[in-house]
Amino acid sequence: MVTASAPPTPDGAAPDTVVRSGRAWGRFLVGFLVLWGVLQTVATLDPTARWGVLLLAAVLVAAVVVERVDHDVPAGVALRRLGLGRSRARVLGVAAAVSAAVLLVYPLTEAVTGATVTLRPGWPWLLLGVFALHGVAEEVVWRGYAFRRLRRDRSFAAAVAWTMPLLAATHLPILVTAGAAVGLGAMAVAAATSIPLAYLFETGRGTVWAPALVHTAIDSFKLVVVPAGAVATFSLLLVAVSLLVPLLALAVPRRVLEA
Repeated sequence: MVTASAPPTPDGAAPDTVVRSGRAWGRFLVGFLVLWGVLQTVATLDPTARWGVLLLAAVLVAAVVVERVDHDVPAGVALRRLGLGRSRARVLGVAAAVSAAVLLVYPLTEAVTGATVTLRPGWPWLLLGVFALHGVAEEVVWRGYAFRRLRRDRSFAAAVAWTMPLLAATHLPILVTAGAAVGLGAMAVAAATSIPLAYLFETGRGTVWAPALVHTAIDSFKLVVVPAGAVATFSLLLVAVSLLVPLLALAVPRRVLEA
């Protein structure tokens, strides 16, 4: 189900350079570090993601520049390669169902702790920001750039395996800012969700919209207020749900999603 050959380049133009030689790895890693650096910087400037739409614009500009330098393609082609094309309705439907299941962590937290989880004031605007930054922008970097480039002339499993350590490493700063428990949990979630999110990316015609929905659901904790006494339990439940629930996407066969 997850070992199909690499899909064609979304724009139908020349394919990505195979990342195997030392030079190719160097160019790939430089591009990745540039994109991650921009993403990390803008996320630090606005940790609430309230201005996520503007932050997404900054990431997209950087991503287009990297694509143009690497492949000499127009901006429109670069954006499609990065995952901003047209997805499949079935894939979006699966992503929406998985996202809804992830959100069950909130009533589950209330049932276990007896605490009441409430939405922050102005949450619709905040939701848009979280979707733009933690959904679309992060997926452009992780799937639209990293996974897509590493998928060239590799199996799905191999491309995911190469992507996992990159994603885990980029979550190391959380160890410093939020402590070992939260940091290790974030690294585990980033690595484990590499499989279902890459699957949604690929079956969705190489687009970020479906994985961005699931990614937004996982990061939706920024929209709520959890009572102090329930934070520890909520954090554990969120890690468990984020590790397990997205894997449900893999239960839908590729042939069904790509029909």
